[in-house]
Amino acid sequence: MTSRFDEGIAHLHRYRAVHGTSSPRQQDVIDGFPIGRWVNTRRTHYRRGVLSAERIARLESEFPDWQWKANARTSFAAGLAHLRRYNAVHGTSNARRHDIIDEFPIGTWVASRRAKYRAGQMPAEHVQQIEAEFPDWQWTLRTRPPFQVGLGHLHRYVAAHGTSSPPRHATIDGFRIGAWAAKRRTEYRRRRLPADRITRLETEFPDWQWNIRRSGTRSAD
Repeated sequence: MTSRFDEGIAHLHRYRAVHGTSSPRQQDVIDGFPIGRWVNTRRTHYRRGVLSAERIARLESEFPDWQWKANARTSFAAGLAHLRRYNAVHGTSNARRHDIIDEFPIGTWVASRRAKYRAGQMPAEHVQQIEAEFPDWQWTLRTRPPFQVGLGHLHRYVAAHGTSSPPRHATIDGFRIGAWAAKRRTEYRRRRLPADRITRLETEFPDWQWNIRRSGTRSAD
């Protein structure tokens, strides 16, 4: 059964064949289908971060002239500029799906880049630029970074700051080390942190504290 989205895509192809553009006016209709309203709804969903990455990739790949704003296409360079600002503010280039920066749907843009990469539609120079500018970039986003990755970043944080107790919002090389350390402490208090990980933290970081609110080291609730 054809979905409403597929139906809209088909009508947009017909509209473009007739009018030479994928940016219909609000009131435009093609073969009885309200294509102008359909396109505007897709743009609204994109701005709100509720348009799936696969649908974003499909619109961008099937319609080279597609514009997320009615009056200006969001170029790769523009998206990259917003990602730099997001990274400067949040310490990571892995924006969450609904994140916004300067009224730009950066989370949706990031998800779209990943979808294009998975589909083999991402230009090689774009791939290289993202990987070069954002060392923490992940093409396949992991909900939880591997323990070893966090440990490596904690070593770098100690080398830079002289302590293994980063503030909650601290980052190092784009990695949220403060949140990672806080998560390990929470797992410890709930007795969910494996013994080998406890040992590694205590042996590799002599100043490690299980409860940073207390003056003593390695105390438990």
